[in-house]
Amino acid sequence: MVSKIIIIIIGLAFFVLGIWGIVSWWNYFIRVLMGAIPAFLILLGVILIIFGYSELKSLLAERKEEKT
Repeated sequence: MVSKIIIIIIGLAFFVLGIWGIVSWWNYFIRVLMGAIPAFLILLGVILIIFGYSELKSLLAERKEEKT
């Protein structure tokens, strides 16, 4: 019980520190976002390409098995 309360208190402290950090270093935060968003989109695109390819490969394998 006490450990859960401590976790909540630490979580609130980190939340407040995070808000303070974003407000204090807003320009740096925006610069990081400007750099991270394209990298995130590239990573997401690669993941979706791999997922789509594996799904298509599975579908074609199933259709091939149905024909035989």
